[in-house]
Amino acid sequence: MRGMAGQLISIALTVDQHDEGDYFWVLLESFDNSLEFEPLMEAAKGFPTYAEALQAGYVVLKGLSEDLSVGPREEVDEDIEAEEENALGNPR
Repeated sequence: MRGMAGQLISIALTVDQHDEGDYFWVLLESFDNSLEFEPLMEAAKGFPTYAEALQAGYVVLKGLSEDLSVGPREEVDEDIEAEEENALGNPR
């Protein structure tokens, strides 16, 4: 049986336009349910249109999830998870 997935990672996708006119996708991450986001990843090269940058960023965002039905999750240490379950009286 697979262990519980870690907490959902809050990631936002946005597109910035640099001075040269190219568009860059940017992934932003929020920590501890905060409404403040910090840069996580950014396109290394610009795209000629907003739509192309958005699509490329979406591909990267999707790639962060092993299972798109649950989204990107924090890594779970299986040993710590087992210890917590045992402490709660719920051995695997």
